[in-house]
Formats: sequence, C-alpha cells, structure tokens
Amino acid sequence: MAYAGLAVTLAYALQDRPWRDRTVLIVVFVGAVGYGGSIELLQSTLAARTAGFGDLLVNAIGAAVAAVSWRVLTRWVRFYRLRRVTDIEQPIQ
Repeated sequence: MAYAGLAVTLAYALQDRPWRDRTVLIVVFVGAVGYGGSIELLQSTLAARTAGFGDLLVNAIGAAVAAVSWRVLTRWVRFYRLRRVTDIEQPIQ
C-alpha cells in the first residue's frame, strides 16, 4: 500500500506535464520501483534487516496497480489549480 501511495503521489505531481500518458505511467512506475529497490539495497547492509526479491515484487505490483488506476481515474476527473481555498465554488443546491 505504501508504494501505491507513492505512485499516486508521483502521478499527481506529474499530472500537468505535457507528456503522453504512457510516458507518465512509465516514469511513475520506474520512480516508485526504483525507490523500493534502493530501500531494499540499503536494507541488505543492515544486520537487523533483510532484503528480499519478494518484497521488491510486491512493491512493484502495488506501484503498477496504482499507476494504472490513476490513469483510469484521470479519464473522468478534472484538476484545477487554486490559489486559495476560497476560490472553490460551492455546488448549486
């Protein structure tokens, strides 16, 4: 779940880039998995921790599911840049 959250955060940060959707998905996936891989490598140097390929695989699956879900979600959601919270318009009742 943590790497899914990281992938969603990266996808949101890259939302307004003029890149193609596939490029954003690849950058998000590689970024999240690269971060997970670096954590696994760092864990291998500690006596109290172990690194495992299974952990990296689960991290990659979480990142992939989140990246694809984000792409599907953005087909129906529009993002707006606001300067103040008061700029949000109240819905008509």
